[in-house]
Amino acid sequence: MKWAESETLKLVELYGEFPCIWDISHRDYKDKNKRNAAYEYIIRAMSKENFGVSELKQKIKNLRYTYNQERMKIKKSQKSSSGSNEVYVPSLKWYYVMDTLLKSITRSTETQDNFEGTIQSEVRT
Repeated sequence: MKWAESETLKLVELYGEFPCIWDISHRDYKDKNKRNAAYEYIIRAMSKENFGVSELKQKIKNLRYTYNQERMKIKKSQKSSSGSNEVYVPSLKWYYVMDTLLKSITRSTETQDNFEGTIQSEVRT
């Protein structure tokens, strides 16, 4: 089911309120009870029919995948363009909210599985 962009933005903003579910360096990241409580809060706040923890986790996974694709488009356009007018600019309203959350953690841990649609570290030799 396709979501309205306003719903997706709301989800990303709620997601950002709980670093225990997205920041691997957060002290509560490994606390399953706190993570589950955060998921339940988000589900209640979204108040969507047939939207439970598994659907939320899948939606987050899809959003992170899309975020990483958009980030790669930006990076590729920065490398290949000579002028600033040619740099790719994401049109997704939620992209910049997600970028605020994830830029510090993804840029420091850019060695993730290609199957997840994420990028490989430029720092690795």
